[in-house]
Amino acid sequence: MTLEESLNNLPDKPGVYLMKDILGRIIYVGKSACLKDRVRSYFHDSAKYEMKVAAMVPNITSFETIETANEMEALILESRLIKKYRPKYNVMYKDDKTYPYLKLTVNEDFPRLSLTRRITQDNSRYYGPYVLGSVNALIKVINKKFKLRDCRIDMNKRLERACIKEGMGFCTAPCTGKATKEAYAEQVKQVEEFLKGKQRTLIAELEKKMNKASENLDFEEAARYRDQKDLVELILLQNDKTIGMKSQAMTDYMNRESTKALRMLKDALKLPEEPVVIDCVDISNISGKDSVGSAVRFVSGHPDKDKYRKYKIRTIAGPDDPGMIFEVVSRRLKRQKEEGDLPHLLVIDGGKGQLAAAENAMKISGVSLPIISLAKREEEVFTLDSAESIRLPKDSPALHLLQAARDEAHRFAVKYHKTLRDKRTTESVLDKVEGIGDKRKKEILGKFKELSKITREDLQSLKGMPEKLITEVLAAVKGIKR
Repeated sequence: MTLEESLNNLPDKPGVYLMKDILGRIIYVGKSACLKDRVRSYFHDSAKYEMKVAAMVPNITSFETIETANEMEALILESRLIKKYRPKYNVMYKDDKTYPYLKLTVNEDFPRLSLTRRITQDNSRYYGPYVLGSVNALIKVINKKFKLRDCRIDMNKRLERACIKEGMGFCTAPCTGKATKEAYAEQVKQVEEFLKGKQRTLIAELEKKMNKASENLDFEEAARYRDQKDLVELILLQNDKTIGMKSQAMTDYMNRESTKALRMLKDALKLPEEPVVIDCVDISNISGKDSVGSAVRFVSGHPDKDKYRKYKIRTIAGPDDPGMIFEVVSRRLKRQKEEGDLPHLLVIDGGKGQLAAAENAMKISGVSLPIISLAKREEEVFTLDSAESIRLPKDSPALHLLQAARDEAHRFAVKYHKTLRDKRTTESVLDKVEGIGDKRKKEILGKFKELSKITREDLQSLKGMPEKLITEVLAAVKGIKR
């Protein structure tokens, strides 16, 4: 479809539009209550009077639109896509300075909540951005609910009397010492949980108060609670962990991106078919200790956690990532071959050495399938057919899919490695002592850091420790055979 044909087929609905250059890169993201009118306006003569538009329009060779249920959804989706793709001409939003954030000053003894439009490295915690609703009004609702201070008083000095907000029940008055640091920290923790997604409890409370005020014919008070409830619901809608969109606009768009990624991978890697099923393998260890491997699976661009597998390395001692890759790939392919469950593409986290090890494992397993590796530093893709790496564009959906699989395999491997490491650190020679339970073992390990230096007198200082058990413990830590 030509650009002119696309313009003639624009929907008369709200949504988001993505302008693209000749390479298919997204160079601008915008939203509108009427896609038909807004997108067409870029190609009218009047649009050339705007400097940004004048520079951008000659570079537009195609565009894509995403319909939404309303303008509010379009605004949220626009913000998400701008953050995801960082389009060249979205100068206003590029640093996320346009939309406000909530800043919680956890670097202070008695933190405050405030509005900011700039994130800095000051050890504070930031939440947002919030594209809809008054953030200042939200701060008032939060402070009233959780009673945080909003003043700039030096908390190293104690005041004799608190301000009026303490009397109104809006603040616990840490300035006077009425709220201890520990008690105030609990208030801050509740605020953090609220901002991370636990807004529904407050919504229910506000709705209950609204209904009660309405029953008492206090409609002004009911309206106030209604506005507060609507505000909190608006924040919940924008919570990063809850997309909150009533329509399937975002889901449909991400599905289209996955389809596009699979098609681009097929072309870039010269695969016989689209890699609908992708497995990715990674290794995790520290200097060869507690070495583990992981394998994750993505189907149609989405994680299939039922097919995740973790492996404890059996054959390699010491730091040898290629050797560990060989073991994990061999074990996985052997099982998959037996079950008829081979992927369309196998991705290895690493460079040429890891790829060569995986190739050897594949040959020994009697399996033939496309295999590549993805190196972290430059995000280079290595294949078996070329000595040169492939560099996919940074904004390529194909690269994003490979990165997602690689990052998920890494996360899964690190989690298993940490589990084994933690288990090992809690084990000791005391496990070999008959008659010593977990409680006593923890007591000894907690009190005496170096078991090799422990003495009889040390153990006798422990309450209720029998002499026979003391002798057994000493024999174990000194390596005495009994």
